[in-house]
Amino acid sequence: MKLSEQLKVIAPTDRIRIVQGKRGNRDPEYDPGNKILYCGWMGQLQHTDAETEFLTRDPEVVRTIAHMEIRHKEFRERGLMPPYEPEVTRMYEFKDMTIFLYYDIYIQ
Repeated sequence: MKLSEQLKVIAPTDRIRIVQGKRGNRDPEYDPGNKILYCGWMGQLQHTDAETEFLTRDPEVVRTIAHMEIRHKEFRERGLMPPYEPEVTRMYEFKDMTIFLYYDIYIQ
């Protein structure tokens, strides 16, 4: 499946991460063999930015994964691993934890 075909079936309100590389045993941001090309809302993905030139190549999608990120909201104070996008307002809040849902789309 091509990337353009995959993006057509994802809602603009969904969060996506487009990753170049292979799915390993770690989150893509901590895997040195992967490069995150885009992370954000599907509806904000711009096809004209220099940073998104990979969209014009329309690469093959090798894997799509629904990824849940759970982090403690006091990660700084406790010296814990930060969330991938710490500046973004949390979608869901529990007493001490937050959850983000992403579609991780791996391309060649």
